[in-house]
Amino acid sequence: MKKFLVLIERKPSFTGNLIQGHREFLQNLKETQTLIAAGGFEDQTGGAYVVQADSLEDARSIITGDPMNQENESVYIIREWNAN
Repeated sequence: MKKFLVLIERKPSFTGNLIQGHREFLQNLKETQTLIAAGGFEDQTGGAYVVQADSLEDARSIITGDPMNQENESVYIIREWNAN
């Protein structure tokens, strides 16, 4: 499995209404051992998480299920990550 870093930057239009769904989404990923690590930035501008997937396409498919991954809420950037 490959690792993918998902960076999340909140937009000025961020409402916070989807945070609970986002947390539940991450918990589900954790339970299926897809999520390696997650956390918010200290300055409250967003956060990041690391997922395991077979390919970039699979990782993109996973993050499309994140409720906060919506055009008006946040910008999501995903990168394959060669971390140990």
